[in-house]
Amino acid sequence: MTCPSFRIAAILSPRSHDTMKIAFVLYDYYPFGGLQEDCLATAMATQAKGHEVHIFTRTWQGEIPTTINQHLLGKKGWTNTSRDGHFINQLDTELPKYDLDRIVAFNRIPHADIYFAADPCFKERTIHYSWRKKLSPRYRYFAQLEETIFMGPNAPETLVLTENEIDSFRKHYQLPRERFHLLPPGVDKNNTNERQKIINRTKLRKENGTSNDIIVALFVGSGFRIKGLDRALRSIAANSKKSTKLEFWVVGDGKHSRYKSLANKAGVNVRFLGGRADVNRFYDAADFLLHPAYSESAGKVLLEALTHGLPVLTTDTCGYAPHILKANAGAVIDSPFNQAKLDNMVERFMCQDEARLQWSKNALKYAASHDLYSCHESAAKLIEEL
Repeated sequence: MTCPSFRIAAILSPRSHDTMKIAFVLYDYYPFGGLQEDCLATAMATQAKGHEVHIFTRTWQGEIPTTINQHLLGKKGWTNTSRDGHFINQLDTELPKYDLDRIVAFNRIPHADIYFAADPCFKERTIHYSWRKKLSPRYRYFAQLEETIFMGPNAPETLVLTENEIDSFRKHYQLPRERFHLLPPGVDKNNTNERQKIINRTKLRKENGTSNDIIVALFVGSGFRIKGLDRALRSIAANSKKSTKLEFWVVGDGKHSRYKSLANKAGVNVRFLGGRADVNRFYDAADFLLHPAYSESAGKVLLEALTHGLPVLTTDTCGYAPHILKANAGAVIDSPFNQAKLDNMVERFMCQDEARLQWSKNALKYAASHDLYSCHESAAKLIEEL
């Protein structure tokens, strides 16, 4: 399958910054998605600066902010690629109707003025695919789509979450460094005091029938496959006989039926708790975060855990993994990934209470002394200025 011909063009007008009309574009909005949260939070921060904000998407799940102009274009097509192509063609028709000053894309949408790269560079993420897999229609579609955006004459200004992503995009597309703009992280500040944290831990564990002496490993993420839930379950299974006081909690939306057999083999209590608006309570109630992702351009959950003093065990394929090392707030498994290394480290996290306590103190200290919070305000400022 080849990429369709893209012809999106905004009708630009010479408004002042005080009255700009800005479109935010993404395929689908749903709660608990990192990209989706970045889009809505950036849109709200942009609106707070006095601009008129429009969000164009195919579908919207969850509450719609009353102050946002939302445009649903519909989801048509039998495959992901055909649905994406149809949506892009609809944008070609709809966007010029609104006299826009900026188009900000959160998915790979051709001819946007600004691209917020919440997802990793596709070419880099798939660099180890076999030649046979790279012949598939799906691969060729997404590879050509990314090339259309970054190799065209009007490559977008690109907002990135980590230096690694700048290196990845420039490696494949030879764009000048000044077209990339590094954003600080954007997690919410945690204002919970130690007393409230203890209350949260006690209440949530009581709700789940989990005693206080149980070691709880926590997994947070809606993309179970890419976030490495299979790796996590294998490590839990490998360590199940080393402790009778271990539970594994999985918070996030996903097709957990695919992981039921691994969960059954784990030999411990595995709870699939779904997407939760109160995920902060889980950071307070757990003993460590287990996040062995295959690929993650950033990994906001790592920093959310830090702000709660929750030790983190992750992989170096997460863009925010260096923060865990700088904070000395857990451990990072190096590439190439080795399951045995993860299994051994999970054992350490389970058994070494004093190490977890020190990692927790280090995490809180790091979160209090570093900017982990201003991503969306910084993005709004750049959207205004670029």
